[in-house]
Amino acid sequence: MNLFRTLGFCLLAALISMPAVAQIDPVPDQAVLMIEQLNAKLEESGSPLRLVKASFFTQGRGIDDFRRLRTGTKWPYNNLTYVIDGSDVTVDVPAGEVVSAIQNGYESWNAIANTSINVSQIPDGGANIDVLDGTFHPVSGACLSLYDLSSPNLNLATGQIFPAADIVVGGWLPAAYFSKCLGSSSILGVTFTFAAGDVNGDNYVDNLYVEQYYNEGFQWVTSGSVFLGPTNDIESVVVHENGHALGLDHFGGPNVNQPFKLHPNGRVFSPEAVMNPYSLGGEKRDPLPTDVAALRTLY
Repeated sequence: MNLFRTLGFCLLAALISMPAVAQIDPVPDQAVLMIEQLNAKLEESGSPLRLVKASFFTQGRGIDDFRRLRTGTKWPYNNLTYVIDGSDVTVDVPAGEVVSAIQNGYESWNAIANTSINVSQIPDGGANIDVLDGTFHPVSGACLSLYDLSSPNLNLATGQIFPAADIVVGGWLPAAYFSKCLGSSSILGVTFTFAAGDVNGDNYVDNLYVEQYYNEGFQWVTSGSVFLGPTNDIESVVVHENGHALGLDHFGGPNVNQPFKLHPNGRVFSPEAVMNPYSLGGEKRDPLPTDVAALRTLY
């Protein structure tokens, strides 16, 4: 067996109160604390694994990603697998529609021609496969760790993670996870990337494992979401997070040379891309030219 495989919506009032030049907020201190505690546990165990990146997709003004590395990361092999934790999908939409939206979000990247990367789904075995859905104090509700200490896929003593797939779509978690563990209730979705080494010598640190989560505190739909509306389109948010799972970062931030302006067509970003750093609602389901070029460059 391969070694690696064993290891918005934005309220109008908030928009009006934005500064003249749109900005991205720093990584919340709570997220940094939780991630560095997690990495300290890995280091203490002697594991080479590190959680090197946490990519946050937010509603309204974005926040920076957490990055331990100055350079990017990349999968060292081309045929990836993902699994959906079917027990934790949002209750806003029938489960079958949620799963279809997640599947479509991966197929959008698979459909890009002239790349070497491909992601295929494997069945959910029904066990507790998530590693990073948190541990909370039973009385105070404080977030004690990003690690799910009850997960059978985790052995902290040896620093081992036993992935159910290369990418685990952990589903939807309560809003408290995002506010108490990650320090921001505006996070729609997060993609965590574990990495270590460069076994294939391509000058990229090797992605080894990814987990993704979405915020149940928002209103989710599979159709009808509009720019600056009250709902979030599942497929649009998922396709963004799936870009992170493949190794893409945010790009096409707001044009800082102009006052923040909401055009009728929603083109706040330059260039417009599914990997823009935050969501203003509506549907943005298909990778745009800059997204396509980025994936082809990486793979």
